[in-house]
Order: sequence, then C-alpha cells, then structure tokens
Amino acid sequence: MKTIIHHPEIGPIELCTRSSSRGISFRVTVDKVRITVSPFLSQSVFPLSAERVAWILNAQKQLTNRTNKLIFTPETEFKTHDFTVRFVANNTIKTTFAAQRKNDTLTIYFKPDTDFKTNQSQLVITRILTHFLRIEATAFLPSRLKLLAETHGFQYTSLKINSARRRWGSCSAKKQINLSLYLMLLPEELIDFVIVHELCHTREMNHGERFKKLMRAIFPNYDELNKSLKKHSTL
Repeated sequence: MKTIIHHPEIGPIELCTRSSSRGISFRVTVDKVRITVSPFLSQSVFPLSAERVAWILNAQKQLTNRTNKLIFTPETEFKTHDFTVRFVANNTIKTTFAAQRKNDTLTIYFKPDTDFKTNQSQLVITRILTHFLRIEATAFLPSRLKLLAETHGFQYTSLKINSARRRWGSCSAKKQINLSLYLMLLPEELIDFVIVHELCHTREMNHGERFKKLMRAIFPNYDELNKSLKKHSTL
C-alpha cells in the first residue's frame, strides 16, 4: 500500500508498506523520497529524526549537483516537445513557486525575492517540470511507440514510463520497454531515434553489427543522430 506524506522540509514522501519487507529502507532520488517498510513497523517511521532529514536533504543535494546540468534562473526559457517553459515573477502566489499550463505554455510563477541559486529552489523547479513532463510523456509516448512498432514491424510486450536520468530508455529480454519521461526534452527526431533503438533491442539485445544494421535501415544517419543524442541531458 502506498501513502503520500508531506514533510515540511523534504516535500512529498512516498510510504510503501510491504509484507515482504523486514525493516525500513530509504530510496532517495532528486525529485522523490520513497520509504519501504513492513506493516508492523509503519507506525515507527514518523516523525523522521533531524539526522534522517539532514541525510535525505544532503543526498538530494548531491544528486542535484551531479545530474542537474540545466541551472534555472528567472530568465530561463526553453521548449519541450509540447510546450514552452517560462518564468514570471508574481506577488500574489502563496508559495515560493506555482505553475500553470495553458495551451502550449507552462508558466512557472515565483515570488520576486526568490533566490534561484539555492538547492531547494532548483529542486522545487525540477519537481514541477518533472510533474508536467510526466503528463506530457504519458499522453505522447505510448501512441508514438505503437506507431513506430507497427510501421517498422516490431513487437513489444509492455511500456513503462519512468523518471530515469542516466538512460533514455531500456528493453528487457521479455521485450518490455522502459522510456524516460525526460525524452520530452528532446527534438522529435531524437525521441523517435530512442524509441526505435529500444524496439531494435527486441530483436538484438546488444549493440553489435546486427543491431546497428537494424538501426541504419530506419535511420541512415544513425551515427550522426547517436552523436547528437549524447549532447543532450535530462534536467
């Protein structure tokens, strides 16, 4: 069973109770904290100790410094697959940041005195963007994967959209495909390139010559696109 607990310093924490768990385990990512615990111990998790809170915040800071290559400022503006992101100062919002998606624009409002340089500000912005990117990815990627698979004669068993930051996608031996929601930050040709890459793995699990032959049959400019993809990063 999953429960969302809102912590004043950390933000939302996902509490998962599993009968198979023998203790309490913590999984910390840049935009999420998950605690997995045995039902018998669930009452002992909260309140978190000051040491545990400090450990979680420090872990998120290190992850942010390691992975967050885009540093957000009030002047930041960029485009995802479906919408343009822009920042606007606003005196009336009740929280430090607030967001509104209208048509093809995602506006992130911030209080005029907000310090964008703090890790907390960068983390909150990342969480906001991840939320909207997940919605965008959920609406776009399943149909795009289905279309490309049918067009090029591939078969896959399932699709899971995740928040992976170190890989755009993956494919299991059972032809289960995983795609990162951060694909929505890429140009459409590169989105297709990644999807076809994973579809090719339904036939060839490695990156040998037969795999590359499959890719080049669909993307003759395979090498150029592969180099272009490496220049892009997640949030």
